[in-house]
Amino acid sequence: MKKILVVLGVSILLCTMPIFTAIPNKILENTKTIQPAMPLLKKQTISLDEPPEWANGNFTGVWGINILGVPLEPLGWIAGYYQNIGLGNFAGVFGEFNDTNATGALVGFMLWIFFLGGVGDIETGNGTYVSGLGIANETHYYVRLSAIIGPSFYIHVKYTDFRNMP
Repeated sequence: MKKILVVLGVSILLCTMPIFTAIPNKILENTKTIQPAMPLLKKQTISLDEPPEWANGNFTGVWGINILGVPLEPLGWIAGYYQNIGLGNFAGVFGEFNDTNATGALVGFMLWIFFLGGVGDIETGNGTYVSGLGIANETHYYVRLSAIIGPSFYIHVKYTDFRNMP
């Protein structure tokens, strides 16, 4: 039974990927600051100064590389906004620990444990599509991202729900 559910989940993920890669383009049109040239992130911008209209919360955390499923020491920071953990939009910027300026952008859509989206270099505009699997609890979110080209990355963030703030 578990094998059937996994096969069904992966099949649905692959069949719906074109739809979900188009969704962030519509949602992120009104945000400001970062404009990578990659198709998914093209015309999209992300600002850490003011949350987008769709954001229900924000996140901060770290990113790094996975080697054979084992996360190595974090390489940098990541921050941004999300709509809903489990089902919604996800948009952020990231950089290395020794650099306070963002060097990349990550935009996507979370569908339960699946993450679909794109990652791009802000300066050059180069990017690629990514997909991943994640887990979340009430305060933290961890996802392992795999791109079409390049190594496997992870992000581990602490998130805050704006709706639960006093």
